[in-house]
Formats: sequence, structure tokens, C-alpha cells
Amino acid sequence: MHDFNKIKLSLHPHWEAFENLFKTALSSSDTLISTIDAYLLNRPGKQLRPVLAILSAYVCGTPGPLTHAVAAVAEMLHTASLLHDDVADNADTRRGGWSVQKLFGAQASILLGDFWFARAFQLLLDYEGRDLLPLYAEAIRGLSEGELFQMEKAQTLDINCEEYYNICAAKTVSLFKAAMVSGTLSIPEKEAARHAVPVIEQIAYHMGMAFQIRDDMLDYRPEISSGKPAYIDISESKITLPLLGALEQAGDKKNRPLVAEWIRQTVAGSNLALQQIIQFVDTYKGMEYAHRICRQHTDKADELINRLPPSVWRDYLLQISDTL
Repeated sequence: MHDFNKIKLSLHPHWEAFENLFKTALSSSDTLISTIDAYLLNRPGKQLRPVLAILSAYVCGTPGPLTHAVAAVAEMLHTASLLHDDVADNADTRRGGWSVQKLFGAQASILLGDFWFARAFQLLLDYEGRDLLPLYAEAIRGLSEGELFQMEKAQTLDINCEEYYNICAAKTVSLFKAAMVSGTLSIPEKEAARHAVPVIEQIAYHMGMAFQIRDDMLDYRPEISSGKPAYIDISESKITLPLLGALEQAGDKKNRPLVAEWIRQTVAGSNLALQQIIQFVDTYKGMEYAHRICRQHTDKADELINRLPPSVWRDYLLQISDTL
């Protein structure tokens, strides 16, 4: 976290411009909106996506006002999606504190998410980013489809690795891609930006996949303080890569019915069933499997980043990639 904060400081004055624009864009005369916004702005999270947007601009050219706008849009859409997710998951906590839906109610969380979505798109229009609208529209579609498909698979419990990877690509990679590609296209050096976009898209894909796989692994690591409650995914019937890896290595067809039953019992509140799942993942090295796939994505992202022109900004992208 210390190194990431150092990267943020290195982005000055563009980081300060992003923060100011972000806060200004969310201002409202409505008391409830202002109250909840203040609560969220005081708990900003890591703000990875705006950092990636500004770095993507830097590695290709000169960041400017449109860069600040797309960085703000990326963070606004990410936060809006979390506001909606917390209602869908009935989540009490977010980023180590109470969720908006817990403190202010589900309706407020949904409607504030809608407000942030609307302001994000208005911001793009205000800063002549109309051409970038399709990128963010596609990201929202991906976020929605990914979450809905994951909900479907939480009911059937028959998800396979390919479907899991598709969910990661839809609900996580889509916003990484929108942030990084829009950051690249926000610079005045349009020819350099267009030339870089294909590589930036691939970098965003592999960084996003590594990020989501690592996040899913944290669900099985209660000793790591990530702000995310341990075992919350499995308690919501979400089968992620550590368990999928264990199933593949143990024999999926033979063990899936038993694991599915353990999941149902865990959802019903059985701690014994939860411990059986944890032991199964440990015995059949599901975490090692997930770590190996995560590492493959990180290595590929690093390889692609190294194709970019040498600069301190490229080095920062490598640093971030290696910590995902």
C-alpha cells in the first residue's frame, strides 16, 4: 500500500485535478445525497482504476482535462456498481466499514448508484469525451451480465473454469479496460494513442483477471486483512477458482455433488460444512492452482507492459501488475 500511495503522489498535479473533479461532479443540493457522498468520499478505497487511467495516458503522451474526467468516471462507475452489488448481496460491510445500504437503506444505495452513473456519463459529455461513451456503456453491460450470470451459477452450482473466467472478464476486466483505454485515448497525441490501444487492451485484460482471481483467493485467507469478510463468497454459493481448482484436481464429476451439498449446508449456517469445504480446498491444493493461474496473467501483463516505451510510468504499471 505504501508503494501504491507513492505512485499516486507521483501523478501530481493530475491526481489532484482528478480528485477535485471527482468531488465537484458529485456535488448536489440534496441533503441525503450530500450526506452519503461525504461518507463515501471519506472512505475512498484504493482508487486503482483512476490510477491506471492516468498512468495509461502518461505512458503514451500527455495527460490533460479529459484524462482527469475519465479517471473520475472510472471511479464513479466502480463505486456505483458496488452500491448496487451491496444491495444484491445484502452486504453489511464495505471497505472495512458499514455499507451504504446498511446505514442508509437499500433504496438509498440503489438510487445513489444511479445518480453516480448519471453524473459519470454527464462528465464525459462535459469534457468532450463523447467518443468514449461506448467503452463505458460496454463496461456497465459487462458488469451487469457478469453479476447476473454469477447469480445464476450460485443457484445451479455447476459452474466450470471457463464460465468462471468469463465472469471475471465481464465483471472486472470490463472496467479495467474502459479505464485504461479511455486514459490512453484522452491524450492529445492521437496517433500514439491509437497505436498503443491494442496493447493497452491486452494489459487491462490480464491485469483485471489477476486482480479478480487474487480477490477471490482472499476469501480463503482470513488471516489477511483486506476489508472483505472471509468466506463470504462461499456463504453466498459463489464457487470461485480455489474451489474449482480443487475440484479439477480431485475429480470434478465424482466430487461435485458432495461439494454442492456442503455449499447448501454452509448457506444454511453449518460451520461444519464450511470447514469441510476449506479442508477440501486445502487437501487438493486449490489455492496453489488459483495462484498458478493468477501468476500466468501477471506474467503476461508484465510481458505486454514491457512492450510500451521505457518510462517511469511504464515502471509504475509493472509495479502495480506485480502486486495484483
